[in-house]
Amino acid sequence: MKPRNIILFLAGYSVLLTPYASAFQPPVQAPERNVVVAPDPDYSPQGGFFGTISLSPIVRYQDLPMRMHLDPLIPEPVALQVLDSRLVPLWERMLREGTDAELVEVAVQSLARVAEMKLADIQPAEKSLQALAQNSENQRLRYAAGAALAIGDLQSSAPLLIKLAETGNDAQRLRIEPSLIRWKTAAAQELWKARLLDASTTIISFQLATEGLASVNHGESVEVLLSITADSGGTYPKRMAAARAAAILSSDRAFSAAEPLSRSNVQDRMLALALLNTEKPEALVKAATLCADSSDGVASVAWQQVFVGNSELLHNHLEIGRKHRDAQVRMTAAKTMRLWPNSDRAKWLQELLSDIHIEVRNVARTMLVLVSAEHPELKEQIVAQAAALLKPESADWQGVEQSLLVLAQLQATQFSATAFALLGHARDEVVVTAAWLIQLFPDDAIRSQVQTEIEQCEAKLSRREASTNDISLREMMLLQYAGLVRLKELQPIMEQQFSKSAPGSPEKRASALWALAVIHEKTVNEELAKKYEERIQDRNSMPPEAMPVRRSSVMALGLLRCRNSVPVLMEAYTIDPQDTRIPDTVRWVFPLLGQPMLPEIATAENGVGGWRITPVD
Repeated sequence: MKPRNIILFLAGYSVLLTPYASAFQPPVQAPERNVVVAPDPDYSPQGGFFGTISLSPIVRYQDLPMRMHLDPLIPEPVALQVLDSRLVPLWERMLREGTDAELVEVAVQSLARVAEMKLADIQPAEKSLQALAQNSENQRLRYAAGAALAIGDLQSSAPLLIKLAETGNDAQRLRIEPSLIRWKTAAAQELWKARLLDASTTIISFQLATEGLASVNHGESVEVLLSITADSGGTYPKRMAAARAAAILSSDRAFSAAEPLSRSNVQDRMLALALLNTEKPEALVKAATLCADSSDGVASVAWQQVFVGNSELLHNHLEIGRKHRDAQVRMTAAKTMRLWPNSDRAKWLQELLSDIHIEVRNVARTMLVLVSAEHPELKEQIVAQAAALLKPESADWQGVEQSLLVLAQLQATQFSATAFALLGHARDEVVVTAAWLIQLFPDDAIRSQVQTEIEQCEAKLSRREASTNDISLREMMLLQYAGLVRLKELQPIMEQQFSKSAPGSPEKRASALWALAVIHEKTVNEELAKKYEERIQDRNSMPPEAMPVRRSSVMALGLLRCRNSVPVLMEAYTIDPQDTRIPDTVRWVFPLLGQPMLPEIATAENGVGGWRITPVD
């Protein structure tokens, strides 16, 4: 069909569609919305931060949460994905009346994508999809329609999907059969049984068959599955699929079949673990014996399998597991120590903070923090052993960085001076994290040292020395300390950050302007307020002001208690995008200015596009 004809074809459909004003429908499941809580009228940032510090599973020093964003915590806005409600009816009609196979296939694929993204229920198109899947002479259309029915969770179409799966290739079956498996479709078991005995069955089709038979609890297949598992001349992926299904269908028979395999080669020992992956206590005990296997792969699977089934069985393996060559084993050992902690295991977890593998040391830190919360009697030891690692001359930067994070999460407030000594460390990971700890728990005793450090950082940035970005990160953290201890001597440096040409990152400038406002809090300094207002309103210059600076300036006006700035803030609330967090920050600030809290920002709705067939407006 020519492009012009496509446009005319679609234009003919648009007249029957709903009005555009009600064109969008919400997704099937809307995410929860976080709430911005109004501040105390006497709010004043000071002292240590004793709230919850949420860190990502893998901590990067560049992304540590800053104090100015922890208190207050303005949650990240949630955006909903919405679909034009005219689209599903349009595509359904295309299925019924379309004469161009390519356009009909596009409509079918669009319905499948909508179902996969859970943007809308495609049940209204079920009958049309079934008609295509059953009657179309075009094979691509038949299987595309079948995939849409499967992805759309339209279970009444199961008999039709079974027929399509019988003659389909691997790619087509992969789009259809997972739904039959999920639905536990008993009528498909004959299809799946036949594949087990057919030597020509591909690996993918065989795997689908074994999963299907396990889903319908087809116990009669166990004998065949175990014979395939034991066949040393068979294809390993097929043997593994058979072993997994046999373990689900009969834990007792799988346990017996695992014994000879557990004493054979590496592949057979992996198969034995698959057969032992049941809740049968004897199977877990047997699997635990493979935790000391000479193969790292076998040991890794054994550790993870036993940990899920009964972690207590790993006690006798911890001494080896914590030093194992395989990172997954070391991580599992760390998780086991958390469940069964004592003084020695707390020390072992501390040692894992220095692990060469980034995920191992982050898991170990997380486990130490959990142990401290769940076993208060061990907290003092954990704090002491973390503090003992904070040595400026240490080459173990991984252990130092993670120890700083442990102390922060455990709210150990007494290590600011120790952390300050680390600002000369060779690794930026240590330097920035140390500065982060300092601003979390500001200690006035290091006031003069921090002032000197900030002045030196600013001088280096001004000279454009190497690694200015990391110097900027360090100074960003320390400037927040300066605000919290009201370090007025640094006001000249802070005031210079109103200029977009000030050296360093926008985040560093934002920290300085926040700190300046903290120093002048509750003074209603109109002259200073005007400068903040200029930053907030700098939206259209080239380049416009950076969002971190604009958001920090909104907070600053609240700290100053500048009621005359309400119109500027109201403008920001009205026109600035929600994803900048500026509108929600304005909402939080308003009560500080004697104003009622503004209405909650409507959840942003992002229309999902990229469709090849759309209505003509």
